[in-house]
Amino acid sequence: MFEKNIFRSKVLVFGVLTAFVLMVTPGAGLAQAPAAPQGGSLVGFVYDKDMAKPVAEAVVKIREVAQGKEFSSSLSDENGMYAITGVPEGRYILGINTPSGDYNFDYILHLKAGETAKLSVALQKGGGTTGADAPKKSFFKSPLGIALLITVTAVGLYIAFGKEEAASPIR
Repeated sequence: MFEKNIFRSKVLVFGVLTAFVLMVTPGAGLAQAPAAPQGGSLVGFVYDKDMAKPVAEAVVKIREVAQGKEFSSSLSDENGMYAITGVPEGRYILGINTPSGDYNFDYILHLKAGETAKLSVALQKGGGTTGADAPKKSFFKSPLGIALLITVTAVGLYIAFGKEEAASPIR
């Protein structure tokens, strides 16, 4: 008798059907694809060449290596702090514009989406030629080149003058 009353209850039947429909049909929030991660950020400080005095009103710029798209910060504050946000993942080169001049760096940064990179820099004017413009040191003036020259000379002298003839009592 107890079993007959439970299974005839309209509330129970409605509850079971509602639970079944909710389990089979995904909700509106679950059906959407997960959001792509937001771009990354680059934050840090700009210092003078002594690494103690902050540089205010500097603009830090990064340029994507592959496509050349450029991102820049607003003016750095009195502490030299800058921030660039919303940067897509990729490889970038760095440049800084200050009231005293422009500075370019010849290394590549790799920024990841959804992460914050921290980079503090000290500004110093370049001293003459750097990178590809620098004069190349001759191989024969390097330690390995000098050792190679000595070895080749020694082998050549041994071949030319080092052959001894067998001792003979007749001669």
